[in-house]
Amino acid sequence: MTRSLILALLFLAISLPSIADDEKLSAFDRVMSSGTIRCGWATNDPWIFKDIKTGEMKGITVDVMKAVADHLQLKLEWPEETGWPNLPASLENGRVDVACSSLWNDPLRGKHVAYTQPIFFTGLYIYSRAGDARFTGKIDEINSPDIKIAVQDGELGVTLAHRYFPKAQLVALPDLVTPADIYMNVTTGKADVTIGDGISSQKFNVMNEAKLSRVPLAKPLTVYGNSFAVGIHEPELKEIIDNTVRYMIQTGEIEDQTKEFRTQYPDALVLPSSPYEIER
Repeated sequence: MTRSLILALLFLAISLPSIADDEKLSAFDRVMSSGTIRCGWATNDPWIFKDIKTGEMKGITVDVMKAVADHLQLKLEWPEETGWPNLPASLENGRVDVACSSLWNDPLRGKHVAYTQPIFFTGLYIYSRAGDARFTGKIDEINSPDIKIAVQDGELGVTLAHRYFPKAQLVALPDLVTPADIYMNVTTGKADVTIGDGISSQKFNVMNEAKLSRVPLAKPLTVYGNSFAVGIHEPELKEIIDNTVRYMIQTGEIEDQTKEFRTQYPDALVLPSSPYEIER
């Protein structure tokens, strides 16, 4: 064995542990060493979107995430739009550090990601075609084998439909469709109802001559937390974001940040309740 070959083998043996260590580097370690959070995201205007003219990330979720990073003295990068279905995999394989689109706390997705403290909550409602007199606000009117519910594969609507309307039929749409595509299935008669939020339904009606109508339930069908998310095995990264969000709730910062947004979209979100009450 030549001298050069021996030296090469020794160099390789010394290098392998450091290569293995790099591969095991957690998202928390990457963030701490680089001073930067790499955000994965999915477009959901006006919550989070990229300005096509400037390339700047905008939306109320972006504003909150920027404030979280500022408190932690970290920078934000937005390397890729992962889309909703690919966010868990992008966190797992290290392509991004945090899902910076606010995610509903869906238990099925929670098997693959760790949700942070909710930054706020969203009410979800039932929508039908405008003028459809079959739905007067009773759950039993929808929980029937004759009713078709439009849902998106792999998303929260599937879970909710199975929970509240197990007798109804599901019209499942691919995971890359938009909320407008789902609503269109209702207004064109391919489905009878769907589950949605106040903003997306409002935007759809503006563009489609108010063809969608909210079923008059006594209260929202359900209310879900909106959270950031990290990899399922990232407790340290989750903790520093949780702690910062709690601080922003306790100091009223999130309430102040969302004031204009809540004025523009009254049904859009519900603020977390204060953990204390001051006696007067």
